[in-house]
Amino acid sequence: MMVSGTRYILLMIMIFEILGEGQGNCTGTVCSSNSLQMGYRSWKYIWQGKKNPALLGTEAPSSSNQEEWVSREGPLAIIAEKYLRFCTLTIFYQQETSGIALTLRRNLPYHGIKMYQLTSQDLLKKVTWSRSQCDGYLFLLTGDGHPLVRHASIDHFKAVPYKPGKQPPPLWNYKAYYVILLLEPSSLEPVNLIRLYNFKKTENLVILQERADRLRLWTHSLLSQIPSLEYLDTWYTGKFLTRTNLFPRKFENFKGFPLLVATFEHPPSVVYPRDAEENVIGKIGVDMELIRGLAQAKNFTVKFIEVSFTEKWGQKFENGSWDGLMREVYDEYVDIGVCNVFIDYYRYGEIDYSYPYNFMPGCFVTPSPKPLSNWQSPSLPFSRETWISIGISFLLGGPILYFIVVPLLNVNPEPLDFKSLSYNYLFILASLTIRSVNIVPKYWPGRFYAGFAWLSCLIISTAYSANLIAFLSVTQMSKPIDTLADFVKSGLRLGGHSFWKTQFELSPDAINTKLASMMESDVDFVSVFDQVEAGEFAFVENRQFLELNRDSRYTYGGQSTIRIVKECFVSYNIALILPRYSPLTDNLANNLMRIFESGMMRKWQGEVIQYFRKRYASKRLGKKFADPSEKRPLNLEHVQSMFYILGFGYLCSSILLIFEIFCRREQDTRKK
Repeated sequence: MMVSGTRYILLMIMIFEILGEGQGNCTGTVCSSNSLQMGYRSWKYIWQGKKNPALLGTEAPSSSNQEEWVSREGPLAIIAEKYLRFCTLTIFYQQETSGIALTLRRNLPYHGIKMYQLTSQDLLKKVTWSRSQCDGYLFLLTGDGHPLVRHASIDHFKAVPYKPGKQPPPLWNYKAYYVILLLEPSSLEPVNLIRLYNFKKTENLVILQERADRLRLWTHSLLSQIPSLEYLDTWYTGKFLTRTNLFPRKFENFKGFPLLVATFEHPPSVVYPRDAEENVIGKIGVDMELIRGLAQAKNFTVKFIEVSFTEKWGQKFENGSWDGLMREVYDEYVDIGVCNVFIDYYRYGEIDYSYPYNFMPGCFVTPSPKPLSNWQSPSLPFSRETWISIGISFLLGGPILYFIVVPLLNVNPEPLDFKSLSYNYLFILASLTIRSVNIVPKYWPGRFYAGFAWLSCLIISTAYSANLIAFLSVTQMSKPIDTLADFVKSGLRLGGHSFWKTQFELSPDAINTKLASMMESDVDFVSVFDQVEAGEFAFVENRQFLELNRDSRYTYGGQSTIRIVKECFVSYNIALILPRYSPLTDNLANNLMRIFESGMMRKWQGEVIQYFRKRYASKRLGKKFADPSEKRPLNLEHVQSMFYILGFGYLCSSILLIFEIFCRREQDTRKK
């Protein structure tokens, strides 16, 4: 018997549907996309409210079941098809809504669908909130939806104390699409959902509320002091009445909505101007100007939350909790954290970083080379090795002259003075100082030796005299610290934030490991520079911060009393920090990129430096700093070393005189 074309097509659809029934229950597991037969299923029956024999099995549903499908599953299927077609979809259902979940799973051919029964245990699994390029979460609720309410209420999880090895506060994917179906009888109202903290931070949210024979669609306003609902559309008689965009962009204009921004003073990023009584009268700085620029571009207001100055960026404790700026952001007390925050792997899994708006290396600041005392000036023209060589030559010169002259006294009698070892030393010393002596060798062996001794001493004396003038007239400085190896050998104490200690410990380099053991984290970021200037301390921080303090507070007449070591670390990107999965991360990216590319960061930094130079002008003017290159006449300070040498000679002569007198008396006593 021949089968008509229409009936043949329907028969094929039914066969494919029967083959698809073997999918089974996917509760708590990942359900793969249905096979090719699902592509033949047309959604026009759903959208138009017509009967489709293939939707619920091999038999056509009754009229009541068809109406239920049209009123409940229909709008969900359209939303998934239109907005979430290329997203990873996760469906949470309760026992009463399991049939809807299975029907959706069976009739959505484009998704790898994960299905979970709505329990607190599944909501607390990390895999539940894993991120992909696009994520969608569908909640099918009836009753009070307690597991979801409890999970989304961040206040409850803040009350749970941290315990080592326990799950941290639950994750939430703020960038995902959320679709929530509230079925009668449900005590959960849409306004109750949007008051939950996590939903207040979620941009893409649609709530379908069942009312008699229709579904009302709501979203929330994220830019209001009090959470409020915004009407979107209504599903009635198998179609949307207005067909509006269900996921509008909500962060193009903040409409004056206040954002909480945590920060603390850390020039030049954040500076607190003060009045005569040291009261804070405002906030300026590179990062503060950045926040003001973002506020103007996005039309939001800012409420600053002060972080403890002693805690600063914060550190992580053994129980997984943080303090300082990281605590404010990690626990989601604020919307943004800002204060010269480096992007690093150690904090990457705890919070979100914005698009980087600056970059800066970490460097050391050490005392500038100190002027050497002028009493050392006579020794500076020659190196230590040269002086040692001259000393050895002098010690050997006297005995050599003695052994050359004395054996020849019977053959070629030389003056008897050369028989004295002390005179031979005096002869060599006179040669070194280019002074002639009255008694000289008369015969060739002695003259030959004396001639070469005079020639050598002439070269040494001329070189020394030529350099001595320069070393007396110009103040000599100690050797600067240019490398990390030089710093380790210097013996200076090292201070800095605990962040740097962590960076040093993670490095396999032996010098960095040594620096980690030297680190002192309990330092005052203001007074520590006075200790550096005094030569007691060294400090590690970002180059921008060090340059500001060096140029504005410790530069006198073009000379600085503190110095940034040339060898620095690799540059770190600087960014805002935001709570994990914050919708602000992507919405602020373009504005941050434009500010960075405009060069405004350098301009703002220059303004802060000028402010600091005016602020510390009295200190700089009150301290006189000598320029070592300045031309000055020689004074007593320059030539003081000569008097030290003369005094040393007087002392030695006096000691020898006393010793000689003592020996003469001993000889006279023995003769008697």
